[in-house]
Amino acid sequence: MKRIAIYLLVALPLLMAATVLVSFSHIGKYAFSFNEERIRGNGNVKEESRPATAFTDISTSGVYKVIIEQGSTHSIRIEAEDNLLPYILTDIAGGELSIHSKKGYNIQPTREIRVYITLKQVDKLSASGAGGFTSKGTLNSDRIQLRFSGAADATLDIHTKELKVGVSGASNITLKGSTEKADYGISGSADISALDLATGDAKIGISGTGKADVFVQKKLDIGISGMGRVKYKGEPSITQSVSGMGKISKI
Repeated sequence: MKRIAIYLLVALPLLMAATVLVSFSHIGKYAFSFNEERIRGNGNVKEESRPATAFTDISTSGVYKVIIEQGSTHSIRIEAEDNLLPYILTDIAGGELSIHSKKGYNIQPTREIRVYITLKQVDKLSASGAGGFTSKGTLNSDRIQLRFSGAADATLDIHTKELKVGVSGASNITLKGSTEKADYGISGSADISALDLATGDAKIGISGTGKADVFVQKKLDIGISGMGRVKYKGEPSITQSVSGMGKISKI
């Protein structure tokens, strides 16, 4: 017992320090760049439409709030301060729309930058930095992959057969809708809230202090290392492997 107590006293502060370091390193990577020219927003918000070809994936890095809607066409519309618009790039290549700042410039908006996207099919969404995604209506797809790091956030309504989610840093994800299978990977202090996402089978892996709240109906496989926490509702059969001070509880 003494050895266990000593281990916990030593390991707990190290784990917490590592989690904080991971979170801030992700945020700092995108929030601070001393080798780039800083462009501060002038407060004058303007709309601008961009040309768009077909794409199924969207990635964003920086401070962009992306609003997604499925439709019969592809379109891109940006709301941002007019002096920042020339430095906001929307590149499409290989079926992916990339939203990012022009190389060599660090834009500093004083108003939220919003990017409105319409697309026919959604396969993958990824965000790094302090931006994120919000869905307008339900996103329907056979398979959806989500990747978020830094301080990214997302609020999504989805209907899919298979969902794969990877979150790290201080990201926060809120999901609703339905999926037959879900696979969640959580590291750092990231959180997933999916109590309104009806799920058949789910697999959850947490390292660090991350959290997951899920609604699972059939099978739930949980692996936790560190101080992670899982809360679930439903009546699934459960397989679990917990090390450290991880917790699992039913709602």
